[in-house]
Amino acid sequence: MSNKHKRIEQLRSMLKVEKSMKISEISNRIGVSPMTTRRDIEILEREGFIKVLHGAVIYNTIDTGGGLSDYMLTIAEGLNKEKKKKIAQYSLSLIEDDDIIFLDAGSTTESFARLLPLDIKLTVICYTINIFLAVADHKNITTILLGGTYNRETMILEQQGISPILQNNRTRKAFISASGFHSRLGLTCSNESESLTKKTAVQLAAESYLLMDSSKFDNVHSCFFAEATDFDHIITNDDLNEPNRKFLSDTGVTVHYV
Repeated sequence: MSNKHKRIEQLRSMLKVEKSMKISEISNRIGVSPMTTRRDIEILEREGFIKVLHGAVIYNTIDTGGGLSDYMLTIAEGLNKEKKKKIAQYSLSLIEDDDIIFLDAGSTTESFARLLPLDIKLTVICYTINIFLAVADHKNITTILLGGTYNRETMILEQQGISPILQNNRTRKAFISASGFHSRLGLTCSNESESLTKKTAVQLAAESYLLMDSSKFDNVHSCFFAEATDFDHIITNDDLNEPNRKFLSDTGVTVHYV
């Protein structure tokens, strides 16, 4: 049995027990590089054995149909919940009355949306159903929902090209999420339509904020959308490792550790 085959079988066994793991956890447990782990993960993902969702590798408990179970979604949404909540709570301090803000896709931005105070007048531009539902009932929030084709897995409304609504609006603050950050490869996500929307939203905002918990660092996904230096501010957790802290410090971007 080859080393590669042994690794993949070990990975299968681990995920059956753990149900959900981060790439860094898998690499440390098996004793290989994150890049080797990602290649192994791609093999299992093609087989339908796992799903990669919101930066997590999740064992697919569904034997037929290829869909995600409610249990799997609950695991994915709960990953690093406290870290994301801290970022969301800190971001609230940046909101001012009459702000026009863009809220990106992602569990951290959804947490942020659900915490928005009822007594502040805002305009919110969004393109995902979960963000829309989080703010739709606020009587003081004017909501602009970008149209498109609904993707059930991501809850994103996808378009071919840039949304005309997004192009014709400007925001004071854009709050952007990312699935992965790499010091050489930049900020990435796994959806091409999403990456184009993120990129455009950053360009059309007076101030841009990257909201990303520390677990996303050193992860890489397929769709590049920005460099760290494209943002005015980065908000992340205070347990970020020293190499990434140094990299962010060298960029000159204002970093908020929470």
